[in-house]
Amino acid sequence: SLQLQKQKKLPAKLNAMLSNPEFVHIISWMPHGRCWKVHNSSLFLEKVVPRFFEYANYNSFIRLVNAWGFRRILKGPDKNSYYHKLFLRGLPDLHVKMHRLTSTEKKPPTNTAFEPDFYRIDEICPLPPAAAPFLNRGIA
Repeated sequence: SLQLQKQKKLPAKLNAMLSNPEFVHIISWMPHGRCWKVHNSSLFLEKVVPRFFEYANYNSFIRLVNAWGFRRILKGPDKNSYYHKLFLRGLPDLHVKMHRLTSTEKKPPTNTAFEPDFYRIDEICPLPPAAAPFLNRGIA
C-alpha cells in the first residue's frame, strides 16, 4: 500500500524506486550498479516522490540522502550520482547495516582526487544484473 511505502526507511524506499521500471527514465542505477542518479528532478517530484514521501521538495530529499551517508560524485561519467558503500544493486541485505548519521557523525570532506572509479571496480568485481520485475508477470 502507498501508506506502507511511506513508512519504510530511505534505503528501502530508494531500492523500490530503482527497482520500478516505470521510473527508469527518472531515477536509475548507473550501469555498474554502485551508484544511482535522478535524471529529471521535475518528473521525480511529480511522479516518484509522492509515492514514497509526505513532502514534495527536492532539497529535502537530497538532505535526507546526505543524512544517510550517501556521497555525490562530482566529476566523470557518474557526475551528480550518489553512492554508499552499503547501497549496491542486487544486494538489499546490506541495507540493514545502513543508518541515518547522528549529529556527532560527520562525513569526511569530498576530495574529487579520490572519487571511486566504479567502472574499473565493476570489471574486477561485477554486481548482480539489474532485476527485471516486469518480465514474466502473469505468464503461466
